[in-house]
Amino acid sequence: MEAAQRIRLIRIIEKMEKNPAFSNKISIKNTSEYLAEKEQKK
Repeated sequence: MEAAQRIRLIRIIEKMEKNPAFSNKISIKNTSEYLAEKEQKK
């Protein structure tokens, strides 16, 4: 992975952390939140 790709990926991750609506828009969840929800359903 090139440096430019890593920088873009880091920026997307930072944006997801700061703005949950953005994460919902692109249908990506924080893994730890997803696992916690999965455990609660059991």
